[in-house]
Amino acid sequence: MPKESEKKILDNKKTIMALDPSGSFKEELAFSENLKRAIKNVKAFSLPEKVEVGRRIIRYADVDKVVFAGMGGSAIAGDVVKDWAEGEAKVPMETVRGYHLPAYIDENTLVFLISYSGNTEETLSCMLDAAKKGCKMISISSDGALQRVTRALGLPFIGLPKMAAARVSFPYLFAPLPYLLARLNVLSRVRVEKEMKEATDIVSKLAHEYAIETSFEENFAKKAAFKIFGTVPLIYSYTQYRSVGLRFKTQVNENCKLPARCDVFPELDHNEIMGWEASKKIIKHYTLILLRVPEEPREVKSRIEVLKEKFFTKARSVIEIKPQGQTTLARIFSLLFTADMISLYLSALHRRNPVASQTFQILKYQMPERLGTLEKLEKEIRKLAKQ
Repeated sequence: MPKESEKKILDNKKTIMALDPSGSFKEELAFSENLKRAIKNVKAFSLPEKVEVGRRIIRYADVDKVVFAGMGGSAIAGDVVKDWAEGEAKVPMETVRGYHLPAYIDENTLVFLISYSGNTEETLSCMLDAAKKGCKMISISSDGALQRVTRALGLPFIGLPKMAAARVSFPYLFAPLPYLLARLNVLSRVRVEKEMKEATDIVSKLAHEYAIETSFEENFAKKAAFKIFGTVPLIYSYTQYRSVGLRFKTQVNENCKLPARCDVFPELDHNEIMGWEASKKIIKHYTLILLRVPEEPREVKSRIEVLKEKFFTKARSVIEIKPQGQTTLARIFSLLFTADMISLYLSALHRRNPVASQTFQILKYQMPERLGTLEKLEKEIRKLAKQ
């Protein structure tokens, strides 16, 4: 169990700021303001009717498939759009986390190439696939190889401001997607405007509730982080909110440098749940986090209540988080922002810098440099401008 003295860290702004030299707390708490700026930027963005890449003419109309290509914090934006638009979008959407796009892509496929750094080799590899097939492409990045090759090919490019890390730039990564999809008649403009407004307002309200200045006793994010401290978090959500569960998991991984797991109802009732038959000696090392939403069908809700009574009591603690808001996007953002803040306070309890990472330095920067991957991909993509 965490010591009562640990609570003092969460109310000590000086200590938290010392652990966070890159300013993740500050940028996360500015989520709502950043979202407003991102919306303003995308509304001013001019999407061309067509572009010429080599001998191909790429026309930005008649989209019948959408692919979000990205990794880590950059890919989550696509996951959220997919979950949110699931009941409305008339075209299939897919998030690709890897080196290659599916074989079905063609000239009617819109591919968003999303990389905060611009130097994500998997995303550049997907761009090569998309360019060879003549897909409609839009790049979103702050810098790097993706910016260079997008401009070399004359494709639409949305620039991002420099921030502490990809994960705190979520508002800028996310906002262009629904607004451009609405412009291309994939999503409803009316719905996008309405739900984005409520989502922005909800997060603005929560930012005050979760601020460092808000005391432990009145701060849900601090209390949740305190309960999780010293355990491995298990995050369960309803299917339509799977992106939030994944975001929660990856925020704990990246901000706290800790393992975490996530799964979804009702699928987990057919496999994951069997793990709860393990001894309490094992399960006591976990904290279960249930993301509860109004969209849960009666059957799912009933099963969760039975599981809470029969099995979930083995965990050291169970935390239920319910969203705020009337619209789906507001609820998604409510849960997502809450998860972000919990992970940041948890990083403070573990005395972790939310940004610094030895493994990232090796895998994301040193390895590609050693292999020359980015240079090779950039050269291959540039060749297409001349073919």
